[in-house]
Amino acid sequence: MVERPPSPRRFADRAARHLKAQVEDWYDECRYLAEWEDANLVDSPTPARRESHLRLLDELERVGKWLASATQSADFPDQSTAELVALTLRDLADTRALWHGSTLD
Repeated sequence: MVERPPSPRRFADRAARHLKAQVEDWYDECRYLAEWEDANLVDSPTPARRESHLRLLDELERVGKWLASATQSADFPDQSTAELVALTLRDLADTRALWHGSTLD
């Protein structure tokens, strides 16, 4: 059996691949938010539903900031994933402004 020497590059590539998958999962959850808004806010935005929406936004933005802290690094190898995180966080801020009249910049 031939042993491979340790490779920080292999690990970095794997880590970036796993992070990309996590970004894609988070992005999917952000897209589902629009469906939730259609079903719960468009025709009947009750105070309870608006509060639920605010909690959903808070959680999605919190996770997005975690992801941004890794993907916005100058040496992060996947620019398209970094851009997806940045754009999605901007969309969440716009959604917050639309439904709640403020942003958390």
